[in-house]
Amino acid sequence: MTAAVSGEFAGRVALVTGAARGIGQAVAEHLAERGAVLALADVTPLDAWEHDLGAGGDGHTRHVVDVRSTASCRAAVAEVLERHGRLDHLVNNAGIVRRAPASEMSEEDFTDVLDINLTGTFRMSQAAYPALRETSGTVVNLGSTNGHIAVANSAGYCVSKAGVMHLARVLALEWAADGIRVNAVGPTIVPTAMTDDVRGDADYMQDKLASIPAGRMATADDVAQTIGYLLGGASAMVTGQTIFVDGGVTIH
Repeated sequence: MTAAVSGEFAGRVALVTGAARGIGQAVAEHLAERGAVLALADVTPLDAWEHDLGAGGDGHTRHVVDVRSTASCRAAVAEVLERHGRLDHLVNNAGIVRRAPASEMSEEDFTDVLDINLTGTFRMSQAAYPALRETSGTVVNLGSTNGHIAVANSAGYCVSKAGVMHLARVLALEWAADGIRVNAVGPTIVPTAMTDDVRGDADYMQDKLASIPAGRMATADDVAQTIGYLLGGASAMVTGQTIFVDGGVTIH
């Protein structure tokens, strides 16, 4: 990493949801390395996070947010502004998955996934909009290859991620006049806690890896690097797009 890139986000504040572990943690670490001040948000109790970033005197902060609640999203943004005085970047990473055949999936599981993944992304984006307008900020939503191709036993997740990626297009269109860019990333399977169940299934993984031309899973850092690009100045003319971090899955 060059010195110029390492300091690219100096003086800027990035709010990352779902930041207690997994992809959110990797994004936070990547942006911190590039000079950003992090406002890390998660529904996980603060003493149960899987890393120490934001827990000490490093200038980063931790915030409790439940993206199922408009009031919680607005309160988190208000807290970020109180602590840091500005907001430049938003990464909508909070999400869950529930797996079952569509004929057997409960309505609660289906709607819970939509409420957190899709409506939660909308709530957080809407709450952050006034602050992002002040800084001509950038937003990245966490989509998935599952939002582009049909995947069995994941109806709620697939639909939610398709919505998240299309929401990026709509917000990019509406907010361009405010100087706000909105994009999405669409990873293939990433080795995080969310995929522990399927990664323990040898037959599933054989089929999954066979569908990835690059022959491997995406890493959390692969995703974080792409998000860093979309948040930064190198992508100044990129908005309303989804970049698939998928080793070629979606070229079939």
